[in-house]
Amino acid sequence: MGAWIGGANYFGDLNTHTSFRFTNPGGGLFARYNFDNRVSVRFNINAGHVWADDQYSSDYYEWTRNLGFSSYLYEAGGQFEFNFMPYDNSFTNTYAEKHNYSPYIFAGWSIFHFNPTAKYNGERMQLQPLGTEGQGYPQYPDLKKYKRTSSAFVFGGGIKFRASKKLGVQIEGGVRKTYTDYLDDVSGVYADPIVLLHEGGEMVAFLADPSSAVVSEPVGAAGKMRGDNSKSDDYFLFGVGFIYTLKSYKCPYQK
Repeated sequence: MGAWIGGANYFGDLNTHTSFRFTNPGGGLFARYNFDNRVSVRFNINAGHVWADDQYSSDYYEWTRNLGFSSYLYEAGGQFEFNFMPYDNSFTNTYAEKHNYSPYIFAGWSIFHFNPTAKYNGERMQLQPLGTEGQGYPQYPDLKKYKRTSSAFVFGGGIKFRASKKLGVQIEGGVRKTYTDYLDDVSGVYADPIVLLHEGGEMVAFLADPSSAVVSEPVGAAGKMRGDNSKSDDYFLFGVGFIYTLKSYKCPYQK
C-alpha cells in the first residue's frame, strides 16, 4: 500500500494545445496486490484540481471567447500493472540476481466526480445547474443537463524502485480518457443569448459568453461553435509515490 503526491492537468476545449501551465496539485492513496514479480493489480483513491482559461491562449478566437473553469476531481478506480523486469521484494537471492527497480505500464478503469465552476462578480458559481449551453431550458428540449459523475479509461506508466525489503518509491504518470465532454462545461454550440438572459438571467447569459469582457461585440451568436464535441475531455495525474510492503515474497523452502 502507499500514497502519492504530484500534479493534475486537464486537456480539452479550453486547453487545445496540451499546455501544462494549468497544472495543479494532485494526490491519492493506493493498494497493490502482486500476483507475481511481473503482474499486479492496484486500487486507487485520488483527488486533484484542474482548471483552464482562454485568457492564456495564443489563439485569437479562443482568447476572445474568454471562457474559463475550475474543478476538483475525486476518483476511484483500479488498474492492472505489468513490470518489464521481475521486480519483487525477495531478499533470498544473491545481490546480482536482485531487481531493485523496474519500468512498468498500467491500464484500467476509473469513476470520477467533477463540478466545473467559474467566477461571477467575485463569487465562484457552479456551472452545471445553470445550463450554459441551453441544457434544461424549454427552448432546447433535446439538451439535458450533463451528469457530474463519469468514467474514464486509464493508462500510463512509470518506474518503481525498492529502497528496502518493506519500502519502495514509484514515479508515474497516467492519462484519463474520459467519457464526458463537459469536464470544462464546454462542448457544443452557443445557445441563443436572448433565451439565456430571459430564462436564466444576466449571470447565466454572461457565464455562457463572457467575451464582452475582452471585446466590444460578444462572439457567442446562437448556433456558433463554442466547443468541439467530436472528442471528450481528458485529465492527467502524475507524481511520486511511496510504497510500504505489508507482506514480502519469501522462498517456500526458507525456514
